[in-house]
Amino acid sequence: MTQNSKIYAPNVYLFAYHLCKPLESESSSPVELTKLWQKCHEILQAKLAVGTAFNGSYLSKKDEPAGSRVNLINKQVVGNRNSLAFAKTISHDNQQINLKGFAQPLRIDDSYALGLQIRVPEKVNNIKTPAVDVSIFKEFNPDNCLLPDFLQSYFGQTLLLTAWLSVEQNQAAREDSQFLKNLAQQCLEKFISGQNLPTFYRQGELFGSPILEYGNPSRPDTECHIIVWFFNSSATDEIWDETRYSDFVELFLYRNKIIRAYRDSRKTYLVTREEYKQIELDIDATFKYLQPDEPHQRHLKGAGLKEEKLERLQRQTIEMPPRAVNYARLLMDLEFRQNTIAINAKNYQEKLNQISLDLKSSKKYSDSDRDLSFLELFSKETCPQFEEQIKADLGYFKHGTGLLDKAMEAIRGVVAIEEAYRNAKLEVTIQAVGFGLGVAGVVAGSSPYLIKPEPPNQIIALPLPFLKVGINSFALVLLISIGAGVGVSLLVMLSAKSKNLLGKFKNLLNRNKQLPPQ
Repeated sequence: MTQNSKIYAPNVYLFAYHLCKPLESESSSPVELTKLWQKCHEILQAKLAVGTAFNGSYLSKKDEPAGSRVNLINKQVVGNRNSLAFAKTISHDNQQINLKGFAQPLRIDDSYALGLQIRVPEKVNNIKTPAVDVSIFKEFNPDNCLLPDFLQSYFGQTLLLTAWLSVEQNQAAREDSQFLKNLAQQCLEKFISGQNLPTFYRQGELFGSPILEYGNPSRPDTECHIIVWFFNSSATDEIWDETRYSDFVELFLYRNKIIRAYRDSRKTYLVTREEYKQIELDIDATFKYLQPDEPHQRHLKGAGLKEEKLERLQRQTIEMPPRAVNYARLLMDLEFRQNTIAINAKNYQEKLNQISLDLKSSKKYSDSDRDLSFLELFSKETCPQFEEQIKADLGYFKHGTGLLDKAMEAIRGVVAIEEAYRNAKLEVTIQAVGFGLGVAGVVAGSSPYLIKPEPPNQIIALPLPFLKVGINSFALVLLISIGAGVGVSLLVMLSAKSKNLLGKFKNLLNRNKQLPPQ
């Protein structure tokens, strides 16, 4: 063990966020609203074993008061404090070490927030506590109970690890640019058991002290967000007070809401992309299926569709509108995530502006102490990247809506043409049959003028030159009337077909006239 592996007054802050009420879109799988408090109870009782229960008696049993930020702790039970305090003594590295901390339940807007701190105090009975080895961090997170896999909070979480640097460590950091990064890596390796360490993201300064961030926000499914902050300035200690802690509770809430919205947008993106591909495939298959088996029949006989093809198109006119609605809902979901990111990015930046004004009002801090660029990078660079990505997705996928609309319009047009052709053909047939029946009736009614009725059922000789045949008068009248009816029906149908051919011939002449001379 070296002196450089020891740190002074290490702290772990957990900022975890959950949903107050399930969204309407998630009503089918309601969120367990009390899970965050139950997990806190398990951490204190089973994992840290501090002898303090975080049960219903510590939460306010009254209806939650109105307001954008409400402390849910039952102050009567905790001695009129704003949080539930706890303490224990452990033996670590041949040292008796006092651990202290608190748990604070909050409601901020539409979210529950849990603030949990575990620390080695700077002083005990006004006596400065000794430095401890970085391995102390494993005592703060037994069984990885502070990590997302255990907490499973809806909006995610942020872990902040802080510690003071010694004079020797500050000197080593000035001499070696990788010293602080290596020290922070040691802290993480002790804090998290196993190999699933978040990747290093960036390094900077905040309130005059070096700070390192782990976990890429563009990979929220695989990266746990952890910040390691080394104090080496008295200004940092002054600025990082109860007020700034309260500001960070809100800052990390907005950040985690943005990360959650972007993560959900990536899931929606994958579903929408597959649906878009399927829409293109189905539309191509439909119009390929529509190609007539005999092209000349399409030119001469209506739409030229077989009955099975017409039935398939009719099914498509019923199935495609609901599909278009579902596809539109996917796009609406992407737009909702985009708006969520924009709203919370604005809230995040407004909170930073408020912090900046507070620091500027105090004349004792230098420009480097008041520099918030480390925190501003998220709202000024990361959030716009998220929004631009979703905007690009929407720009691409919105073509699918137009594709569906045009496909539905085309299919309905083909169906209408085919049905109109068949209806017109049926109408001509009905007219021909009607005319034929009418003529047959007229002929039958005129039979007394053609054939003498006396004697009844007389045999009439047919005028055949080489065959002498007689036929009953009634049968003769029946044959004449049927023949007349059939003949008139054929004439009507032939007339309708002639008009159709004449119309096509005129259209052909008109097209030829419009062609440019060769």
